[in-house]
Amino acid sequence: MKISFTGTGCSGKSTLLKMCQEYYGDKFQYVTEVTRPLARKGFKINEEGDSATQRAIIDAHIENNKLDDVIMDRCIVDGYVYTEWLFTHQKVDEKTYEYAANTLNKLINDIDIIFYCCPLQMEDDGQRSTSKKFQSDINNIMTMLLYQDDWNSSYNNMLITLEDKDVDKRFKDIKIAIEEHEHSTTR
Repeated sequence: MKISFTGTGCSGKSTLLKMCQEYYGDKFQYVTEVTRPLARKGFKINEEGDSATQRAIIDAHIENNKLDDVIMDRCIVDGYVYTEWLFTHQKVDEKTYEYAANTLNKLINDIDIIFYCCPLQMEDDGQRSTSKKFQSDINNIMTMLLYQDDWNSSYNNMLITLEDKDVDKRFKDIKIAIEEHEHSTTR
């Protein structure tokens, strides 16, 4: 089973992933970060990202997609959405944008459950962007992709929106969705 959180910075993905680690233990593998390790290697991230960064991020999503029984902090949806924002702001080239779009189309149906985490209040952790405009732009692209684009009709698995700001309610919804998926695949 492949499960991923998706959403802007400051949407609770990492907190929920930690809760999954504590609850599910070694039932799953966990991918806790994609972008930050690249930042530590000198890649530009967030609004300053470029083609090299986005290609490295997409490559990481391709590698993560090879894992089984995994819960990921981000997935190819995030890689594509951030690449689209950077492309529209002329920070990545068309070839990189096409790479992200093609990879999204190839990998998306491998993910059994996507939990879309609605944005929460911005917090500065020293690495994530604190720009409310950037967060809003990313969220707009993401919700358009997840709920209105043609892509949505081609995604054949579970898409769960985690709107509630209460982390315990969000986690309860996660456990229910995972349990439902497990029961549906064992029939």
